[in-house]
Amino acid sequence: MQEPTRRPPASSDLRELVGVLRKHRPSILLITGVTVIAALFLSFRQTPIYDSTAQVLVKPTNANQVLAGVPAASLISMDTERGIAESSAVANIAAGELGSIDAAQLQEATDVTVPTNTQFLDITFSDPDPAQAQAGAQAIAVSYLGYREEQAIEDAATAAQGYQQRIKEQEIELAGERKRLRQAKENSPEAFEIQADIDQIDRELDILRAQLTPLLAQGVDAGDIIAAAQLATSPSSPNHMRNGLLALIVGLALGVGFAFLRERLDDRLAGREDFEELTGSPVLGVVPSVPGWKKKDEPNVPALSQPKGGPAEAYRTIRTNLQFMARSGEFKTVMITSASLGEGKTTTSANLAVTLAQTGKRVIVVGADLRKPRIHRFFRMPNDVGVTSVLSGQTRIGEAARRVGGLDTLRVIPSGPVPQNPAELLGSEAMDQLLHDLRDNADFVILDTAPVLAVSDALILARRSDGIVIVADAATTSRSAVAHVRDQLEQVGANIVGGVFNNFDPSTAKYYPSYYRYYYSYQYRPENEPQPTTSGNGRTAGQPDPSEMWR
Repeated sequence: MQEPTRRPPASSDLRELVGVLRKHRPSILLITGVTVIAALFLSFRQTPIYDSTAQVLVKPTNANQVLAGVPAASLISMDTERGIAESSAVANIAAGELGSIDAAQLQEATDVTVPTNTQFLDITFSDPDPAQAQAGAQAIAVSYLGYREEQAIEDAATAAQGYQQRIKEQEIELAGERKRLRQAKENSPEAFEIQADIDQIDRELDILRAQLTPLLAQGVDAGDIIAAAQLATSPSSPNHMRNGLLALIVGLALGVGFAFLRERLDDRLAGREDFEELTGSPVLGVVPSVPGWKKKDEPNVPALSQPKGGPAEAYRTIRTNLQFMARSGEFKTVMITSASLGEGKTTTSANLAVTLAQTGKRVIVVGADLRKPRIHRFFRMPNDVGVTSVLSGQTRIGEAARRVGGLDTLRVIPSGPVPQNPAELLGSEAMDQLLHDLRDNADFVILDTAPVLAVSDALILARRSDGIVIVADAATTSRSAVAHVRDQLEQVGANIVGGVFNNFDPSTAKYYPSYYRYYYSYQYRPENEPQPTTSGNGRTAGQPDPSEMWR
C-alpha cells in the first residue's frame, strides 16, 4: 500500500516567508522610506483647507399632508433634502448673498451628510480661508431653508387655489339644487331627495372651508439651524499624520510585494531542499563560503590549510556520505561536475580527495577537464604530464601520477597538455582502460570534469562513472541550469548520487534553517592529524604498473 504524500509543515512555509522578508529587508525599507518621504513632502506642499459645518433640522412643508395629519418622519425624504441642499439652485441663492464666490465653486466645495436615523443635515463648506469656510457653510444652510420656504409657499398657494376652485364648484352645484327644490312640490319624494343632496353639499363645503382657512393663514416653517457654522481653528486637510500612516502602509505593501515579485523572478536556488528536488538526489554536504575561494591564481584546499574550519568539516561530511555509498565495494569512480564554470567542482574534487585520503583510503584524483584544467594548481603541481599524455601513449600511468606530501594514499593525475580533440580522447578505448586500471588499484577515483552545460565531455565520462556528484553555487547557480544538468545526465543513463551545495552564506541565502549556523560554528578539532605539504613536482617516475603508484 502506497504511503500518502506528506505535506511540508506549515512552519517551513512560514520560515520561507520570513526568509524572503529578511533577505529583501533593505529593499523593503528603502521603498517604504521613499514612499513615506514622498507622501509627507506632497502633504506639506498642499494648501491647508479649513472646514466649517452648519447643522439644520429639516421639517415637513407639504401643506396637504400636514393638514391630513401624516407623521412628520414619513413626510421627509432625507436623501431628497440632501440633494436639494447640494443643488445649483441653493448654490445660486448663497452666491448672491456672499458675493465673493460664484455658484459653481460653492457647489463644488459643499458637502452635505445625513446622520443615521435623524432629520438633520450637516452642511460642510471647505475653503483655504477659515472665515470664508464659515461664511459659506452658513450661507448654504440659510439658502437651503429659504429655498424650501419659497417652495412651501408656492405649494400652499397652489393647494389653496385647488380648494377655492372646489368650493366654487360646490357652491354652483348647491345653487342649482336649491333652484330645483323650489320648483319641486312640497313634501314630495323628489323634494326630500333634493334636500338630502343639499345637506350633503353643505357638509362638503364646510369641510373644504375648514381646510382652506388654516391653509391661507399658515406660516411656513421649513426647519431650523440648530448649530451655526463655527470658525475653524485648524485645517482639516492635509492631515500629515494620517497621510504618513497611509504612506507607511502603502510603502510596506509595495516593498513586500516587490520582494516577493523579485523572489518569484529570481531563478537562483532557494536552498538545500530546492537543490535536492531539482537533482532528484540528496545533498551530500553544504559547504560554507570561503573568502577568496574563487581566485584562480590562489586556489585553496581548506581540508589542508584549515582542517579545523567549517568548510573542512563540510567536506568530511561529504566524505562520510560517499563512504556509506561505497560500503558494498562497487562504488569507486565518482565524477564531480557542475552546470557551468566557477561553481566549485574542482575545489570539491580536491578537498574530497584529501579528506578521503586522510582516512587511509587510496584515492586518485584525475584531472578530466581537458579544456580548462585547474586541479594541478590546488596541489601546486606542474601540468606538463597527465591524462592526455597517458591517453596518447607518451607516458605511463605511474609516471603521470603525482604524490601529495604528507598523504601517502593520495595521488593526483593532472589533465596534462591541452589537446585539440578532448572529447574524442575522453571517449576513446584508452580512456576506458585508464579508468579500469585506476579503479582496480584505488578505493576511490575522483574525476574532475568540465561543466555539463559547457561541453559534452562530462556526459561522455558520466556513463563510465559509478556515481555523479553535482556541485552548485548557492549564490549564483540557477534552478533552470540544475534542471538542465539533470536532464542531460539522465539522457545518457548517468547515476546521480547527490549534490554539493557550495559557497553557502547563511546571512545572505534566500532562506535557510538557522541550525546551519550552529553546525558551522561547531568546528572539527582533530588530534595529531598530519599536516600534509605538497611536493615540488611530485612525480613518481619509472612506474609502468599502476599498482606501483602506492609504493
